[in-house]
Amino acid sequence: MAKAAVSQTQRSKRVAAVLEQMYGTPAKPRGRSNPLDTLIATLLSQNTNDRNSYRAWLNLKKQFPTWDSVVSAPVAAVARSIEVGGLKNQKAQRIRKILKAIRAERGSFELDFLRAMPDDAALRYLQQMKGVGTKTAACVLVFSLGRDVFPVDTHIHRICNRLGLVKTRNADQTYELMKFLTPKGMSYPFHVNLIRFGREICRSGKPFCGSCQFFDECAFGEKVRFSQNHLPADGTGSEKSKFLITEEVSRARHRRTSTGA
Repeated sequence: MAKAAVSQTQRSKRVAAVLEQMYGTPAKPRGRSNPLDTLIATLLSQNTNDRNSYRAWLNLKKQFPTWDSVVSAPVAAVARSIEVGGLKNQKAQRIRKILKAIRAERGSFELDFLRAMPDDAALRYLQQMKGVGTKTAACVLVFSLGRDVFPVDTHIHRICNRLGLVKTRNADQTYELMKFLTPKGMSYPFHVNLIRFGREICRSGKPFCGSCQFFDECAFGEKVRFSQNHLPADGTGSEKSKFLITEEVSRARHRRTSTGA
């Protein structure tokens, strides 16, 4: 058992290293985002792509500059502002409920107190909120608190299973196992590079298996079927591959801070 675990850990390190050879080491945003901003932005990213969710985020902040104005507005108005991100009614209700709960407990709209909490405690606190799953909570810890936590979304869950790093049924199970397999101190770059790899090459439908550097060791049952499927000549499988809403929120905050806005 221990021997197998060591083997998987080494494989995980190798995957991380190969991805860095392919994409480089992702540079962390110069400024960390506000934890509450990251929480709401990540909620908006659920069940849609990052570009549309970021548009929803920008619309929300433009129409409702403060969290107090979001809570005070009718649900329908908040829903209209985030419509481009999908599931507008559900997300609007959840966002307002979360904001109200935070204000009732803390007296203001802030989550900065999470900085003093251990990872597990911070995760548990966030996960008690309706609509906040493990991935969303982990994103807050990584992008706002700078913690060495490895968020698992659908892309990462798919890739880790295809590569045989884990054998799980859902992203939460993958998260629990990858906590022990992710190289120490590498959670952020490994997370970002795996997402890019999942969008460009190891896609859910019609993956570019013919261009995959992990082809020989991959456990994906249909890799031979897609072995003639190669990455386009421009080297990009998806025009959205370099975009992460969590990073954009961090960069936007850094720009505002730098300009004194």
